[in-house]
Amino acid sequence: MEREIKTFLISDNLCRRAGIAATWLPINQISVFAYEKRSVSQNDIPSHFASNNPSSVYHLRQSIVLFHSILRKLVNESNEVFLTLQGLAANKSLEQKLDLLKFSRQYRSIIRACLENLQDEIMKSKIDNKEELQNYITIFYSVECIWHLCEILFIDVIPGNVVLPYLLEWVRFHFPKHERNAAVMLGGDLVGLESNPDFWKTVIGSLLQGRVNVVRALLRQHSASDSSAFKLVDQVLRAMPIYSVVSGVSINEFNLQWRQWTVDVQSKIDAKLFVSERYLHLIMRLVVGDENAWAEVQDNCETWYEFLAGWLFYSEPTVKSFELGLFAKRSITKMQMKNHLKHLDRVLLAAMEFDMFQVIKEIQYMTENGWFVSHFTDLLYHSGRLSTLEKEVNNFSAEKLRESFILDYGVTLMGHKSLWQVGLSYLDYCPNDGNVAIELLLPRIYIDNEAKAQKIVYEAKNRELHHIVQSICKAQGMISMKRGRLGNALTWALKSQDGPFTSFLADKFLQKYISSGKLVSTDFLDNLGSCMLASDRLIFLGKYYEFHKLYQAEAYREAANLLISLLASKIIPK
Repeated sequence: MEREIKTFLISDNLCRRAGIAATWLPINQISVFAYEKRSVSQNDIPSHFASNNPSSVYHLRQSIVLFHSILRKLVNESNEVFLTLQGLAANKSLEQKLDLLKFSRQYRSIIRACLENLQDEIMKSKIDNKEELQNYITIFYSVECIWHLCEILFIDVIPGNVVLPYLLEWVRFHFPKHERNAAVMLGGDLVGLESNPDFWKTVIGSLLQGRVNVVRALLRQHSASDSSAFKLVDQVLRAMPIYSVVSGVSINEFNLQWRQWTVDVQSKIDAKLFVSERYLHLIMRLVVGDENAWAEVQDNCETWYEFLAGWLFYSEPTVKSFELGLFAKRSITKMQMKNHLKHLDRVLLAAMEFDMFQVIKEIQYMTENGWFVSHFTDLLYHSGRLSTLEKEVNNFSAEKLRESFILDYGVTLMGHKSLWQVGLSYLDYCPNDGNVAIELLLPRIYIDNEAKAQKIVYEAKNRELHHIVQSICKAQGMISMKRGRLGNALTWALKSQDGPFTSFLADKFLQKYISSGKLVSTDFLDNLGSCMLASDRLIFLGKYYEFHKLYQAEAYREAANLLISLLASKIIPK
């Protein structure tokens, strides 16, 4: 996830000798080719590198993670959530506290589903790209982990600002190993459970995650659970006060209970009531926040933030959100990770320090092509949290920042052969530059069939981009004409509402009639209706076909009258 500069080697002898140049191809590709640089003072003569040998043109494009088939579901489902959110915001029916939390959780559930799909794909026996899929899992696990913490700190409303219950929930969700091990142990053969090599690891791990009841349940299955030391530990843990907003106990009252309980446990430790059992002694020292005890178990924690949650649970149970950054730094120092922080660590630390601007800067560098930063920034914008940065950061505009990310994400999707319509839906919600981007990108979408052309025309019409409609229809009309499909070409011409082009194609019908004596595409001509009013030449073609039908039906009087009216109208071509 670290930023790195990539170098591409073009193994082409002509490029090596002559030099290279590059040009942008539609939307997201660069075309590289051999090119001899000439100055304006040089004579305009053929390059001496020119020859009859074939030369190559190389197309480069960014690797887009989101274009993988498994991740397409993530793109489409998150688009539905995004559009629903924009609709509520536009109608001013958005209940910020409840709705935004609901939307945030919907986004996270989509990420979790994506991770499950990736895991399922990896489990398949015959698969060549396991390393690539594992990389995707790493990326989206980090995305979900960061999003979950930011949801707690920036979107959710924490009663009394006591953050620890939410922090523990976050850690338990992302480090479920000890919970699973405990469930397996307690659900299996309980005889001699302590003989399991993972027994004490699971006990300590559950303790560090604040799962006191799980620890008690495991200890009760120990063969020595009837001893005085085990019974005393169970009694101590059962009496441990745990803060809850719904308990009706104030923070000051809880802190008083906590100090009394801690003093009582420490007195038992000082009386050496637990020294006969090494792990019980360690557990008791941990729950009173003994520094040396926590130094002993820090290797049991995979990360500094797993350590942080447990350490706070037993030392600062009523820690406030705004204090989290200070304790996070202390936790990093205790784990000796200050000089070994990875990108994920830096983002989580910035979030705990409530440095929202730094969080947004860091998540831009994640390699999931802007999905995270665009959707999360949009959520922060609608919550009003992003606007607080306008007071803290010079020349900062919440609206422009949100739009820039959504614009980039929409443009990325526009480069895909079937996700371009999803990309359009994002550009529609960029009030400043979205329409301009659509106007530039829509005509540049590669059209490989008429169905796709119809979709592009439909999208252009919806946005009143009539010049794009006309341009695409004319191009499709010309393609159909060259393939000898005059009826289809005329259909495209009528959609374009281009009079001269319609007349041009009507002339083609008449020229074919003159050369063969037979009108083509009669089914189309039979259903022209009011469309024939698009040009004089088409009116003549339609009426002349009516004359043919009347003549063939032996309605000679009506046919003659129609022919006379055509002659009198002066629209007959020379």
